[in-house]
Amino acid sequence: MSRCILLSAALAALMVAGCGDGRPAVVKTSGQVFFNGEPLTFKGDGFVQVIPADSRPATGKINPNDGTFTLTTFENGDGAIPGEHPVTILVNALGPGGQSVNLLPMEYADVATSGLMVVIDKPTDSLKIELEGKMRAAPDSTNALRGDASGF
Repeated sequence: MSRCILLSAALAALMVAGCGDGRPAVVKTSGQVFFNGEPLTFKGDGFVQVIPADSRPATGKINPNDGTFTLTTFENGDGAIPGEHPVTILVNALGPGGQSVNLLPMEYADVATSGLMVVIDKPTDSLKIELEGKMRAAPDSTNALRGDASGF
């Protein structure tokens, strides 16, 4: 009988200790990317990545029609880890021979050169990321697969 009580107590202790998932807290975060003062629009695929120094990055797919995004760290749409973090932005389109072509200035794709920082301190749906420069036009995807994409 005492073994049963001891075993039950041990199982209860394990269950209580296992309730936390060990993940850092995240806050719901969404926003919009602007390019030269206008909402970012493009043909292709785009992603925002918010990169904490010592934890998992948050990534969001950019809506190509209006530049909006919602960040995900662990589960779809859960947000980002609070703090001040560097940001990268990547927008790709299908280029010559089916190769991926970056449409934004290259510096935005690398955390070391992007110069972008965000502060996430509470849930928000209005995080604003501003980019400047010249964006390449997306090649015509039907020609790109044949390797005939003008301008590339």
